[in-house]
Amino acid sequence: MDVCIKICGIANQRDLTEVASLKPDALGFVLWPKSPRCVKPDDLVKWLPMVSTKALKVGVFVDPDPKEAIRIAREAGLDVIQLHGDQSAAPYEIAGIKVWRAIYANRISPVEVDSGYVDAYVADTYSKDLPGGTGKVGNWEAVRSLVQISSKPVLLAGGLHPGNVKNAVRAVHPWGVDVSSGVEAEPGKKDINKVRDFIQQCRTV
Repeated sequence: MDVCIKICGIANQRDLTEVASLKPDALGFVLWPKSPRCVKPDDLVKWLPMVSTKALKVGVFVDPDPKEAIRIAREAGLDVIQLHGDQSAAPYEIAGIKVWRAIYANRISPVEVDSGYVDAYVADTYSKDLPGGTGKVGNWEAVRSLVQISSKPVLLAGGLHPGNVKNAVRAVHPWGVDVSSGVEAEPGKKDINKVRDFIQQCRTV
């Protein structure tokens, strides 16, 4: 099955160039200052025009000031804003910007699914300490249930790596997969061989 592949947590220009060359479907950049994978908006403005890619460029924000997030998205040429937290997505709908909302599949009720403005869900693993990028495997059965009831695309995130992503896709049948720490040499630095293997595993499900 075809699956959208998002490589997230790209934090330096070299990783961006190397990862983009492997042609994933989406590239993720964390704009939350407390993350070890955080990038500065000014760096994205410089880096992105230097890379030829058809991949979606996704900015990851945690309860940002909407005006600031929209400004960054427009200046850097981001295609999607990925929201973590409880913030309303209404300002982004008005601005005409796509929103992927991070959720915890085992903590969302059926009546909440598809409520409000959202283009896709990123089903991540809950942690009281971090809004995402925990590296912990989530509840695949809960995500599968979300996939079945949601009219919106769902990306599976949380603890994915080259060794388990094929089984994850077969078990959950998500629209996409989202990986960060599972293809790193260390926080903020990608292992390009792991990225290549991850993409290959996804393409051969």
